[in-house]
Amino acid sequence: MSGKELLNPGNSTRLEYLWPVRFAVGWMYLDGGLRKAVLKPAKLDPNSSSFVGGKLVNFLPHAGPFKPFLLMTLENKSLDVTFLTVFSYIELLVGLFLVIGLLSRLASLGALAMAVGFAPAYWLGSTCEDEWQIGALLTAGSITLMLAAPGRVLGLDYFLYKKFGDRPLAKNVPILKWIKLW
Repeated sequence: MSGKELLNPGNSTRLEYLWPVRFAVGWMYLDGGLRKAVLKPAKLDPNSSSFVGGKLVNFLPHAGPFKPFLLMTLENKSLDVTFLTVFSYIELLVGLFLVIGLLSRLASLGALAMAVGFAPAYWLGSTCEDEWQIGALLTAGSITLMLAAPGRVLGLDYFLYKKFGDRPLAKNVPILKWIKLW
């Protein structure tokens, strides 16, 4: 691979410089998903004292546009468990894809959606400064990764890009045609 391929087209930022950002953002989500779905499945068990559903109750007064959805979720225990389980596995997949550099732009979009969705809850933790700092960095990191496509260097997106070139999320939908898969 020549030095020119390591450059982000249109500027001189070398894409391998973004690997630590990709790894850090990916690890944050991978770790969050692993801790709930794999390492301590009791967090997804509504009969366990470790069940994370209580966090949704704490989040509810500050949920903004998510409030109707959260109310519906909390009123239906099976939907509550399903939502939290699916969310945990999405965290796990987004994190894994970012760490290995597979579909990195799409994974970054998912990471951004989760970071923005968490935003009203950043101050609810016991150490508010930490939650805001983590949330701000996850948001900024996700945006940076989505724009730069760093999975093309030190990631599996390299092979997808070489074989298929740029692929949009959807060709005929105005905003989605600008979001690339890798």
